[in-house]
Amino acid sequence: MINQRKHIDSQLNDMLFSKFEIEGNDFILNVFRSLLEGKPITKGRYYEIVNLPKDKADAILVKLGETDDQDNIVAFSGLSLIPTDHHFNVNGKKLYTWCAIDAILFAEWLDVEVYVLSTDPIDDTPIELQINGGQLQWTKPYPLFISWVESIDTCNIRDSLCNHVTFYGSEKTAQEWLNNNPQGKILTLEDFFTAENIGLKCC
Repeated sequence: MINQRKHIDSQLNDMLFSKFEIEGNDFILNVFRSLLEGKPITKGRYYEIVNLPKDKADAILVKLGETDDQDNIVAFSGLSLIPTDHHFNVNGKKLYTWCAIDAILFAEWLDVEVYVLSTDPIDDTPIELQINGGQLQWTKPYPLFISWVESIDTCNIRDSLCNHVTFYGSEKTAQEWLNNNPQGKILTLEDFFTAENIGLKCC
């Protein structure tokens, strides 16, 4: 999984952060750790956490964040306090992720034990995973399948990528998604941990 993280990290850095002239994305983990407290992040606290020039911090927030009516940050780069289809339970706190792969990667990035609950969007089969850091402990059902798309609109990450990356509890339901989305691909959970099977490109 470590190689997979490096593979995805490098592609995301190139697509999302190159124009900001930022090396690495450790500031994202700092925001994640604050969200794990289970409450919104004030703008002032956000600036402290990311430790970037304010204009860059604001531009990144526009691209990767969501705010509430009080302008506090409630979601950032895939980790959310606002409910989604993918529950991300850690340290007694209930959070959510924008897509299925976020739930897997964030457990490793944050080195936490996570219980993930999702639902097959085709037949409503409950899907459960237990992850401890970089170790997948179990899934129910098994095997799991994941939908994937490689073309991303960096101005609309959620609609172009996240909303298409979902768990499926059977090959049958995964194939049904693929029949309706021939531009995508279906991976098993094991496939995802092999970097050459995953690609990203800007559309």
